[in-house]
Amino acid sequence: MSSRWVWCFSLLVLLAGSPARLEAAWVWSPQTGWIGPAGAVKDTPQAQLDYARSFFEKQEYDRARIEMKKLLRHYKDSREAAEAQYYVGRCHEAKADYYEAFREYRRTIQIYPSTSRFNEVLERMAQIGNYFLSGKKRRLLGTAALLPARDKAVEIFHAIVEDGPFSQQGELAQYKLGLAHLALGEYEQAVSAFQQLIERYPSSPLVDDARFQIAQASLKGTFKPGYDQSPADQAIGELEAFVQEYPTSDFSAQAVERLHVLLERRAAHEFQVAQWYERRTLYPSALIYYQDIVEHYAGTSWAPKASARLAILQPIFQ
Repeated sequence: MSSRWVWCFSLLVLLAGSPARLEAAWVWSPQTGWIGPAGAVKDTPQAQLDYARSFFEKQEYDRARIEMKKLLRHYKDSREAAEAQYYVGRCHEAKADYYEAFREYRRTIQIYPSTSRFNEVLERMAQIGNYFLSGKKRRLLGTAALLPARDKAVEIFHAIVEDGPFSQQGELAQYKLGLAHLALGEYEQAVSAFQQLIERYPSSPLVDDARFQIAQASLKGTFKPGYDQSPADQAIGELEAFVQEYPTSDFSAQAVERLHVLLERRAAHEFQVAQWYERRTLYPSALIYYQDIVEHYAGTSWAPKASARLAILQPIFQ
């Protein structure tokens, strides 16, 4: 009888007298290596981590995640627990379950803030945020959601700002948070996010971009007849300040163009109001609006029209 069979027979003899021990034993074979029964865990957290990581390296991500979870249950206070939590996120990310990956990554830095993976985890969260910001869909119960998950981008970038405001990713995440709100049409929240970037990171190279985006956000939803034009006035002020303070910015030419369009629309609105008063023979009010166009929107196509109406009305009603 070979020595291998002697060893196996001896092992069975030792275990035969103890059914409970046999039930809880680890089993070895050349094909699978050591495999334990459900719920079994290695004797040390490092051994369990190595065992779980071996499945990750073989791209058996579900099994790797299960084994990492075992470590977290049995050795939650160990030094290896932070690494196991990180790998749970990696397993989800490897299977393109990006939102769950983000949630597990965030648990890593919230539960184990001293982890050496802190900056890497924030970077991975940011990549997932960019994925959703680009309009990608998130998984929902194993299938793709019907709508782009930009709301998840807001959640992710907000989490990065909250958990690592002064990290390498925090500054950029604050800017991306504003962009995510813009993409969702949440203009007030977008302005707030960009303003926070300017206040928190005044020396950031993203400040001029943020100022421009504030103007962009202020433009949305304006120029509807009968509505308050104060958001448009705010946008004009932001664009004028931007053009003056950042003449060499990459956005400068676009800002000048947007400012011209905005002034044209604002002047058109004022001209409509002036004509409304004029048609109702409320000439003093009409004169005020025509005069305002000449003084404040001189570079627009509406200034000559307003000047012409003033030339007719002023001699009669002043």
